[in-house]
Amino acid sequence: MIDSLIAAFCAAALALLVTSVLGLSRAGGGDPSAEARSVTLALYGAVLALVTLGLFIALT
Repeated sequence: MIDSLIAAFCAAALALLVTSVLGLSRAGGGDPSAEARSVTLALYGAVLALVTLGLFIALT
């Protein structure tokens, strides 16, 4: 049960980071709000990855 929770968190963090990378590559410096959304998604993904790491360390 815990393994699937950690795997789901890892998948969600990876999806957020990939989405932000794709958004930054599409923005190309033209739209600052698109870049801001991508950076926000990257920060959410990083926080989720850190929470997942903390859960993994605490539960194993």
